[in-house]
Amino acid sequence: MATPEAIPREGTNPCHLLVIYEDAATHNAAMEICGGLMNQFQEELAFAFSFWKFADLSDPAAAHWVAEATARADIILFSLQGHDVATETLGWVEPCIRARTKSDGALALIVPEPSGGGPVSDALLFRIHEIAERLRMDFLPLSARTPAASSIALFQQIPEELGSSHWGLNE
Repeated sequence: MATPEAIPREGTNPCHLLVIYEDAATHNAAMEICGGLMNQFQEELAFAFSFWKFADLSDPAAAHWVAEATARADIILFSLQGHDVATETLGWVEPCIRARTKSDGALALIVPEPSGGGPVSDALLFRIHEIAERLRMDFLPLSARTPAASSIALFQQIPEELGSSHWGLNE
């Protein structure tokens, strides 16, 4: 099981990133995006990361920690293979929605290589977009066809101050 949180040095107001991934390939894709964000914004922002595997979220303790991380998250990265996620797999989402009090942020769907080489499932895009709306977050669909540099560029729309009430990503 993952550790609940990696918090940066004291006295900083970090950008909280919650990463939920499916397997080793999707973990690596998320790490690439996180590394790019850190390189791009290292002078401006401190980061706090929380990584969780989807399979671990059936454990009530893990689901609790993810709900806590969701409440603080500025960015949530779902890293998946591109097929739809079963409704029962997302049972931990409801407590996360209830725990979230922030009214801004971004939920990104990272698909490193769609399963079977085909397009990302429309059902997956719809489901994750719906979760983003319920969390009051902007939605960023990223895929293997989106170069890493372009993915990072989408995050450059992060406001100067994390307390901003709107990210402006879905306009």
